[in-house]
Amino acid sequence: MAFAPHLLIAYDGSDPATEAIAVAARLFPSGTRATVLYAWEPTALYAGSLGAGVAVIPPEAEQGAEADAIRLADAGAKRARALGLAAEPRAEQVVSSAWQTIVDAAERDAADLVVMGTRGLSGVKSLLLGSCSHHVAQHARSPVLIVPDGEITDARRVAAQARGGVTGSGHRA
Repeated sequence: MAFAPHLLIAYDGSDPATEAIAVAARLFPSGTRATVLYAWEPTALYAGSLGAGVAVIPPEAEQGAEADAIRLADAGAKRARALGLAAEPRAEQVVSSAWQTIVDAAERDAADLVVMGTRGLSGVKSLLLGSCSHHVAQHARSPVLIVPDGEITDARRVAAQARGGVTGSGHRA
């Protein structure tokens, strides 16, 4: 009997997350089981306009945020199904951090592989904001496939060609 993997694809609607779905669909056979997870933070919707401090979020706003999260997870699963994956959506409210929610979901589902994009944070931004993909890779029990942002990939390719066509890993660009 052939191995039938279960993928957990972290999806937030961003271009890198969309590319992660496309890469998973290219790497795995049609019909591969996938859960498309959107880890949502309702307070993030209001923090920017309220400034620092604790804010009380009205129940109707939280319900609206949850409905938006479900729609986003559905959109990601629909995209994955259009590319041949047997995808189901899931939206989970973040309790401590998005990366922990992803790690917990992968463990709970016994996912064989976590697939996620990266926003390509580097330098100071990465130090200040942290990296969800980095934390998932460091803490998940299952393997993690991190799909780099297309712009970063293109920039790396250009840089490798400028160095004579060899990437930093010794491969030809």
